Amino acid sequence: MKLERFRKFNTRDVYPGGTLNNDMCMTVKADNRIFLRGQTGLDLDQRMVDPNDAATQADQAMANAKVLLEEAGSSLDHVCKVTTYLTDPAYRTGVYNTVGLHLKGTPTVATGLIVKGLAMPEMKVEIDLEAVIPKQGRHKLFRLFNTGDMFGQTSIDRDSCMVINTGDEIYLRGQTGCELDGSKMYGPGFATEDAMAQADQAMKNARKLLEEAGSSFDDVCKTRIYIADRAYREPIYQVIGKHFGDTHPCSTGLIMRGFARPEILFEIDMAITLSKGRPHERFRKFHTDDAYKDGQKLGSRFCKAVRAGDRIYLRGQTGTSLDGEFVGNGDASAQADQAMKNITTLLQEAGASLDDICKISTYILHRGHRESVYQAVGRHLKGVHPCGTGLIVDGFASPRILVEIDVDAVIQN
Repeated sequence: MKLERFRKFNTRDVYPGGTLNNDMCMTVKADNRIFLRGQTGLDLDQRMVDPNDAATQADQAMANAKVLLEEAGSSLDHVCKVTTYLTDPAYRTGVYNTVGLHLKGTPTVATGLIVKGLAMPEMKVEIDLEAVIPKQGRHKLFRLFNTGDMFGQTSIDRDSCMVINTGDEIYLRGQTGCELDGSKMYGPGFATEDAMAQADQAMKNARKLLEEAGSSFDDVCKTRIYIADRAYREPIYQVIGKHFGDTHPCSTGLIMRGFARPEILFEIDMAITLSKGRPHERFRKFHTDDAYKDGQKLGSRFCKAVRAGDRIYLRGQTGTSLDGEFVGNGDASAQADQAMKNITTLLQEAGASLDDICKISTYILHRGHRESVYQAVGRHLKGVHPCGTGLIVDGFASPRILVEIDVDAVIQN
């Protein structure tokens, strides 16, 4: 299997000023798995459709996705997961209804997040789509529902489900502290105890859903943990650590501006590949209480890379070296450079290389850091042409972290 990269481009030809120099593409096809660049209100000729209307931007994003998927031999019918990033919660109803129209009759799992910003100030929405072309028949969907019938969101019309089993992977809806039927929200306040209660319920939900789909926590390769305030970090991770036990997933942790509803303090995404009797390889296992030199007591067991067949998942990389030393205090470019060095090493240890990267997600703290961070990343990925998503978030594991980088890779034969 060789990765196919569609619509290659360099960012200097897309963004104003021409100061960025990143080799990217719009779509990567890895066998039957489709990775897409995060789609926005920019059309495929890089023109912004409407700088003032989020729903119009979402419509353009979905129109782009339809074209890109079809070029790769797929379609919107194959979409498994939708992650929607908004810069203001007021945009949610219009954006979700627009996405729902494009995906009518195609229930997907979903995660919805409020972010500090996107690549350009006029962007109000970015949409990540994950698609898998079925090898035979259709994917198995579990717990179908319409978003308008859940959580009191009667103004939204969106066909959804809780879990999708593709035969190789499990796609799980982002889990929060809400009962699976929407009947009760745990931790209704804003104290650390409320955040812990939400994390506990989310993990119970995830365990139950995975069991219904024929999987378990043993198949979890990666988590993305989103929290509303750094003050919740230790108690939330301690709860997660108890549920995962010795699983040792790799993880990325982000502080977000908000979620689908104001009462949500925490949400967790999981990347799950079915092991099918062959345990995943987990590299550089560690316990957070031993590894973190800043005194954080998270009570969790993680690893830095997971190989599941030909799929490689990495822990989100920052300016912390693989030996635990922090590089580039106050320097976002230096931190990005260290993160990419870490990524190079971890991929090599798992039997892959930078050439196997399908998608890169770059999270930064300030818009002012974007140019220097992307220049640093671009130097490492010259000629690779991954697709990408870029977000401005409210924080990371530590205040000194200015950038975090996620990559998804598939080993080519």
